[in-house]
Amino acid sequence: MEAPTVGIHMTASRYSEETVREEVVNTHLAELLQQRGVTARAERRSHGDAPDVRVELADGRNVFIECKYADASTRLDRQLAERLEDYPEVLAVFGLKYPSRIRRARNVPDQIAAATDLDWFLAGRLGKSEPARQIHTGGVDDLADHLRLLLQENESGDAVAAAVKLVGRQVNQCARAVLRHQRISWRIAKVIARTDQENDRVPAVQIGCLMLFNAVAFQDRLSAVRTDVPGIDESRRSGVSGMADDWDRICSEIDYVPVFELALEILLILADAPDDIGEQVVDALTKAAKGTRALEGHDLTGRLFHTLLTDAKFKGAYYTSVAAATLLARLVFEGWPADVDWSDHEFPASLDVADLACGTGTLLMAVAAEAERRHKLAGGDRAPDLHRAMVEQALHGFDVQLSAVHFAATSLAMLNPAILFDRMSMYVMPLGERDGDIALGSIDFLSRDEVAVQFAMPGAQDLVRSPRTARRVSGSRARRVSDRQTARLPELDLAIMNPPFTRSVGGNLLFGSSPKAERRKLQQELALRLRNKFASSTAGLGASFVAAAAPKLRPGEGRLALVLPATVCTGPSWRQTRALIESEFTLDTVISSHDPERWNFSDSTDLSESLLIATRRSGANKSNNHRTTFVNLWRNPENVLGAHRTAGAIATTSPAKLEESGAGLIELDGEHIGESFSIPASAASGNQWIGVQFARSDLARCVDSLLNSSKVWVPGTNSTANIPLCSIKELGSVGPDRRDVWDGFRRTDSATAYPALLNHDTKKRRMIQVEPNKFLAPLVNPPSGRKLKSIDQLWPKSGRLLIAERLRLDTARVASMRSEVNVLSNVWWPVRVDDAATEKALAIWFNSTLGLLTWITHRTTTEGGWVAMKKGDLEDLPVLDTTLIPSSQLQLLANLFDQLAGNEFECFSHMHNCEARARLDAGLSESLGLPDLSVIRQLLATEPVISKQRL
Repeated sequence: MEAPTVGIHMTASRYSEETVREEVVNTHLAELLQQRGVTARAERRSHGDAPDVRVELADGRNVFIECKYADASTRLDRQLAERLEDYPEVLAVFGLKYPSRIRRARNVPDQIAAATDLDWFLAGRLGKSEPARQIHTGGVDDLADHLRLLLQENESGDAVAAAVKLVGRQVNQCARAVLRHQRISWRIAKVIARTDQENDRVPAVQIGCLMLFNAVAFQDRLSAVRTDVPGIDESRRSGVSGMADDWDRICSEIDYVPVFELALEILLILADAPDDIGEQVVDALTKAAKGTRALEGHDLTGRLFHTLLTDAKFKGAYYTSVAAATLLARLVFEGWPADVDWSDHEFPASLDVADLACGTGTLLMAVAAEAERRHKLAGGDRAPDLHRAMVEQALHGFDVQLSAVHFAATSLAMLNPAILFDRMSMYVMPLGERDGDIALGSIDFLSRDEVAVQFAMPGAQDLVRSPRTARRVSGSRARRVSDRQTARLPELDLAIMNPPFTRSVGGNLLFGSSPKAERRKLQQELALRLRNKFASSTAGLGASFVAAAAPKLRPGEGRLALVLPATVCTGPSWRQTRALIESEFTLDTVISSHDPERWNFSDSTDLSESLLIATRRSGANKSNNHRTTFVNLWRNPENVLGAHRTAGAIATTSPAKLEESGAGLIELDGEHIGESFSIPASAASGNQWIGVQFARSDLARCVDSLLNSSKVWVPGTNSTANIPLCSIKELGSVGPDRRDVWDGFRRTDSATAYPALLNHDTKKRRMIQVEPNKFLAPLVNPPSGRKLKSIDQLWPKSGRLLIAERLRLDTARVASMRSEVNVLSNVWWPVRVDDAATEKALAIWFNSTLGLLTWITHRTTTEGGWVAMKKGDLEDLPVLDTTLIPSSQLQLLANLFDQLAGNEFECFSHMHNCEARARLDAGLSESLGLPDLSVIRQLLATEPVISKQRL
């Protein structure tokens, strides 16, 4: 006879008197998961040895959840081991612990729904135990997210990396086989050159093979959900031509033209290839497609396209990681738009979302996935209808490469292969000169709402406007749009982008993929378009994309979500972009990575990056109450689950106010993964956004106190002291940069009248006193492509005080040195001041903890600890105002320099254990009446950008 249980409809008094049985709690948990779009049911113990909760995933596979109260860990471990042994076919087995208070809860459903301390973990997959259990803590929403994302979850990312390697190897092998046949490879390259502006035959063939893989993989997924689509093995029974016939029929009778059209053209070329090359290629790609079935949510094609096949240096197109796209998409919808009923599937379709540099569509995919997630969490049950409406109506993608847009369209379709789309608003933008007209891709939107388009995905031409008749091409073929046709960019609710980063310095790589003669014309045209705009080409193409998108956002509610290099927050070349955001938007959130294992948010670069979210204001009036939240991550999530959980932790953390005490520690699963703090928008306006520069709020407070109040504040104490500061340009003049030096001189080992200090060997630069190591010889003729600078222009700007122009913060030992003679340098800024005592005092200042703090605050970050100090920033850099301290104090600092001139300094990462630095700080404090700086020195030494160690 079955033991009596506590009924679900038990009165409150009975709940308070008796222990609630686990079966009852399991039933309520399953019901709550169902309400959040997860197919779950609780099993009764009378049904044999059934799991506590059974979950069916989207692909039909099952997941078991075994549940116990927190004090029953031993029984839970035993039960999980039995499940893994008895059910090796089950995809995953989870363990879940209810908090003990649920035992006597008065209202079990409400208590579970409100709980934020459920503990769960993945015990094993397919009968095998997980070697290390990661305990997750959160609520039912978090658990539902985990279960929905289980097919994409890979804690280490090893499976994704292995899949990328596998497919990349197969694609490259196929490309090599094709390239052995001149005629066939030439025909494929011509197809890619026509659509992609890729004139190099090798990468063109690689892109063609990747397109084939994309189509084969999509057919494999599509045949699983549609009976009218043959599987890839069935298609291949008649050889390459048979597969081509099936792809042609799918395009003509069903649709999916964006996926198959270009691939079909390449497949038909391979059908003519000798030596069964076509069969070999299709066979290899079929194996790769089957081997990656479980990983389509990771956008393998996008990663391959950007990391294996394109030259990011010239195209500047970096692949946004799926984790970063997920993090940005989830946070951009936090509290926005206002008063939204996400259960209504028609609402998201009413949004207009655009990516002007969509690449393979990772950010657009993330927006679609986030809309579906919120729809399901709100109890909505129309997810397929929502996805179709999003793709057909809400999402707009633009890029200059047809292959990238092809992959973007495929990725969006891959999210739900069963859905047929009538149209996709995906466009290929012209880039280059044609009949005297110059097109700059999506940057053409900089000054107008309608621009010429080169290609449009099927159905997108419903939005293409022409003086004649717009042609509908869905279900037939995507074609080059006719002359004079334009696409209109609608008024946007959201512009989300990871625009190209290429800059106009270091050889001027702007439009670097274009032929050299045409590139110059494009660069000149861009300069003309940017006149009177909030953008500088020196910052790179990214600034132009921001300027193009900003005016298209709805006043009062439109949002801008960006992945940009971290220099957008501090770099002088990005000053106009910051001014644009400050003048027309409220800067809501800035997210930066201080994780030395991942400074970046794009997988194809190691450059430091930031995520920005801003909302367009309705008018010119700025809110006096608005605050910008800076999120500094100590752990940068590597996978989709981690991104979702990190976003949730950020959203539920109250940021500390920088002008007050406290730390907004972001906690996830019992671990601190970062900090958040807020700064009044008015305090950041017109300045660098220094909230990104330090991982911890206390160091940001030290800087804020020093720069804005001229007070030295030491965390953990009440110690403060005033200190006079001024800009360095008020004390002296900063000399020429390396480019100017090489416009007038060449290096030599022979003695000349022009000594120099070249390069920065941190093993040798251990002291604050230095001697020249080279000489300079004046040029007779100008360098190629440059104007000659005379020694009369350059040498008067030499100096004895040297300040680092660029450093590796983890290995550098000194930030400033002094020479007994005037020098020029290629990596040190020479500064000419009036007297030796001031030079020595400033050298002491720059190597002190306070000097390093201000230098690092105003740095321009390239990659983690590889940083630079731009001339404009250096000239405005606050330093000790030696004109406002008594001459006796100035002499004390000069004497301190003499005492320490021969001492060796440890690298910055060991500054807390450096005897010379401790003596320097103590001498500075004693001379100026400052508090003990050792606490700040300790914090600074352990900053990840300096230590290269995680917090």
